Amino acid sequence: MKIFKLKRTIGIALLLGFGFHKNVHAGSYGDIYGAHPGAAGMGSAVTAIVNNSSAVFYNPAGLGRLSEGDLILAAIEKEARTNNPEIPNPENKDASSTTPPNVDPNDPANQQPAVVGPWYKRYWADTKEGFTKDVFKYKPANRPERSVHEVTFQYMYANPTSHTTAPRNQNLNKIRDSFVGLGLTLNLNDMFDMSRGFRFGINAIVPGSGNLLTLNDQNPTVPRYLQQGVSNERPTIMGGLGLEIWKDRLFAGVGFTALAGGTGSILMKDVPISPDPVSANSQVILTVKPLINPTYGLQFSYGKFSLGASYKRETVMQVDPVPARAQTTLLGIQLDFDLAILDGFNPRVFSYGLGFRPNDRLVLSFDINREIWSQFKLSRIKEKYSEPLYLHDTTNFRIGAEYALFKFLKTRLGFATKPTPLPAMPGANNWMDSDRNIYSLGFSYVFSPTTFKFMNRLRKPLIFDIVIENHQLKSNEVHKYNPTERNPNYSYGGYIWTVGVSMTIFF
Repeated sequence: MKIFKLKRTIGIALLLGFGFHKNVHAGSYGDIYGAHPGAAGMGSAVTAIVNNSSAVFYNPAGLGRLSEGDLILAAIEKEARTNNPEIPNPENKDASSTTPPNVDPNDPANQQPAVVGPWYKRYWADTKEGFTKDVFKYKPANRPERSVHEVTFQYMYANPTSHTTAPRNQNLNKIRDSFVGLGLTLNLNDMFDMSRGFRFGINAIVPGSGNLLTLNDQNPTVPRYLQQGVSNERPTIMGGLGLEIWKDRLFAGVGFTALAGGTGSILMKDVPISPDPVSANSQVILTVKPLINPTYGLQFSYGKFSLGASYKRETVMQVDPVPARAQTTLLGIQLDFDLAILDGFNPRVFSYGLGFRPNDRLVLSFDINREIWSQFKLSRIKEKYSEPLYLHDTTNFRIGAEYALFKFLKTRLGFATKPTPLPAMPGANNWMDSDRNIYSLGFSYVFSPTTFKFMNRLRKPLIFDIVIENHQLKSNEVHKYNPTERNPNYSYGGYIWTVGVSMTIFF
């Protein structure tokens, strides 16, 4: 077993520095638990509708959309203009008026009939009308007069509860998957006035265990979870650009994902020749650089429908190889060690999404994710001394809904399926993973200058998101070809409860 760890003592600032320079990406926390509590509340079915800092994870094209801060601020400005007609309306100058000339909007004959009665009848009428009226009609979005930037702080607590009869080890005891995150988007129209959405975004997620980075090349015969515990201990840092190509309709984005890779060596010197055991002076030298992989995304909106597609290439941590050499001058003695670390694999992902917004209160979304796990390779030392291991490609389905109970409060529901890529394990290998169903419930609370009177000094909104998830892990029975005391038959399964919170500040 060979494990290299970089402790948090090297500093989060150093990690974020890498992010701004190379956008290092190396994690699976977002794949399992969601990269943002708002998205996780909808089962992470946000490929077609994402518009915050997590867009660099789900679909970088979402950076070109109006953010939640843009939409809230535009609504506040619109309300102020309505209350004070003397304030000019600079937004949507190129949008034609939908009101015919010489028509008095205050005339009851020219007003839309309103549904009267209890609140639930009004909500039902609005919802039903949203599915049948103006489904493909273009409606220009309200845009704020000021540029809006965004910073998000998040924390996710995950405590997997596993039930297994497998031989215990450090990978099966006290499993923790908690993590913290930081997201940032910058509206580049402050620098280049393109009259279109144009933003840069970055999202960083790091383990909450105290380990900033873990490279684990452990023997696969030891029982180990594939997507829990130590297998998740690696940072995720992503960056990207999003551009609004066709106003309110077409958005494109490009991002960068990467992981650590490089070469290493063990230098041995001053090795005496002796019949007794000796300890050689040695140095381990590792040269690690970011390995950059691209991410692409598109979003298209027409009427009340939104479509999205993204592509994220696989990433992997790799240090290959770590050789050792020792030689005497009198008698040629050469020692060779070959350790190729290949861990932290994230599959190539193709994501396709469909969103539907029947009215200003309700959003429905559906995603299909195709994960290409078959590109996984064993390290050279495992390939030579372990059984072959082939992972299966998987297809994930995700569905989510969001409903605004009030202007300041939204609720979300989500469901997702995540099949395991692991094949049966009847031989010596003992990697463990389960098919899982994921259920999520989320809330979003908006503080804005119009929410409460005491918030009148708040110039731009704040958003607090919370999500509660339950992962149901399907039970598995492992039957060995030749069970032994060290490699017996066993079973495993369990569940995971997670709670995530975030605070988004717009400035």
